[in-house]
Amino acid sequence: MSVTKLAIPTLLVVINLLAACNNVPNNSGTPAMQTPPPVAATPPPSAKPEMHLYMAKVDKLNLRDQPNKSGKVITQFKEGEFLEATGEVSANKEIATLRGIEWEEPYYKVTSTTPEQHTGWAYGGALQRVYSGPRATSPDLGKLSQLSMFFKTLDVKKLDSGKKAWDYVKANLADSKGTLADASLILLEQFLFRMETEGELYKMTEKVKWTDEDYQAIAANRFDMNKYPAAKTLGDNGFRLSTGEGMVFPVVDWNKLSDFLVDKVTPPMKGYLQQTTLENLDNAMDDGGFSIPMAQIADRAVFWEKFNQDHPYFVLNEETRESQRWLLHALTNGADNTPVFNSETKGVQEEFATMWKYVQEKYAGTAAAKRVKEFSELVAAEGGKTSKKVEDMQQKYNEEMVY
Repeated sequence: MSVTKLAIPTLLVVINLLAACNNVPNNSGTPAMQTPPPVAATPPPSAKPEMHLYMAKVDKLNLRDQPNKSGKVITQFKEGEFLEATGEVSANKEIATLRGIEWEEPYYKVTSTTPEQHTGWAYGGALQRVYSGPRATSPDLGKLSQLSMFFKTLDVKKLDSGKKAWDYVKANLADSKGTLADASLILLEQFLFRMETEGELYKMTEKVKWTDEDYQAIAANRFDMNKYPAAKTLGDNGFRLSTGEGMVFPVVDWNKLSDFLVDKVTPPMKGYLQQTTLENLDNAMDDGGFSIPMAQIADRAVFWEKFNQDHPYFVLNEETRESQRWLLHALTNGADNTPVFNSETKGVQEEFATMWKYVQEKYAGTAAAKRVKEFSELVAAEGGKTSKKVEDMQQKYNEEMVY
């Protein structure tokens, strides 16, 4: 579940998720009459989910009889426990800080998967969704519980926990397919991300004297992780290096996730995994501005628009919809260090004007094309420059980003 922002988002995580999907050709030479492999459990992509499966992300998660902090506590869940839901969500949202991250989320009506079958309301920011779909294709809860309980034994502040997490997944879930592989991917990535954000891995990279060549190689995704002992240790534990704001820091190695799981997960998750991997290797932002061409930003916005249309109930759809929304906003509002209009002449920057034309020609009929057509026509009517009317329209788009 993604963090709900309290203001216009500047999250780099969202930006790192987007690009076109490459299909892998079959060069295996498999005989035509060979018995086909078993089909992985895959829920219908557009069917409204019969059930959702969530994992408690924190210990002592309260289950209340009402969807607010004043509700009576029915019971508490341990971190790693799984809960079922039918999709009922409270109209109200509440702000809470969990593990140093501020959330503004509603409550979800859930039922425990234990024999007692307690039903009530749990805070959404403390839940991680791992499945949405028919009950018939839901993942093996026993294996998921074993995985979540194992992760709970690991210390997110110890680097070797990354290798232990990977070793467990490889040993116990190498044969997982379909929705079990989807859920395993979500739990593994979440654990590694906790190590990245809650641990002190950055102290390792702070001690290295990085050269200009290192920065360039890291930015181009061609850095040799064996060059320095610290980098090798990070790589062995499931992390790679990234750069931003003049620093080098460790991030989850999506290449490793993809290599192991891309052929095990369901088709929608495979598309998501491929895009995430590609975009984490080509960051869209640096130092408050876009580091890739605006046409590529548009490609990503349209990719996620179409992905969300094809998979409206995707298990991570809160994240994918936010990605689409953020990128759509970028097409007309730019970024702090990539403004739409020249600060001196007030005229539209050439790259934006070119991108608007590109989107309308290549992606006619999409929401992205509709947005840039509306905006570019107003800009043209204002002489190709910003104006009060143009700023008002941008402000309207800004207000759409706050929720």
